[in-house]
Amino acid sequence: MYTWKTLKHDVQRSGDLALYWEAYGDPVSDDYDIEDASARELWRIWRKRYPVDESAEERWGAGAVRISWYVSGEVFESAPHAIYLPDYDPETFLDSFSTPIDITTGEPIQWTRLPVQDKLWREGRPNKGGFIQEATGWKPSPLQPVFWPDQLAEACGLFIPER
Repeated sequence: MYTWKTLKHDVQRSGDLALYWEAYGDPVSDDYDIEDASARELWRIWRKRYPVDESAEERWGAGAVRISWYVSGEVFESAPHAIYLPDYDPETFLDSFSTPIDITTGEPIQWTRLPVQDKLWREGRPNKGGFIQEATGWKPSPLQPVFWPDQLAEACGLFIPER
């Protein structure tokens, strides 16, 4: 549990916080229901539709795909201290709120110690983009800026688009 204040109105807020991740293009799952496509099928659809993330590749090399980060829980704001590409420069949690303080210890938040939310694609948990974690068993480390889906696909026996 954390406590923080809104910067604009100095209103105290408190609650649990976590990190929510979104891979470039993973909202492709918004077009499907769990009954329509398995996690592996959605992986194939996603990789066919988004085989390249040019901005990420320019910065981190061939095959890199960006991950956007959000603080979730009592709020939903772009995460501070994440590396954002030039085509996406959002205001973050710390532009609207004070640094959260751990209610138990009195210490300022350690952003890299926040739990990363599981995103799944199964009955009862058809999360946006959850097909990635469901198909691979993988989720990113806190604030990890990119990943290489082809390397992950190779390790999991999933579809890899031809370049």
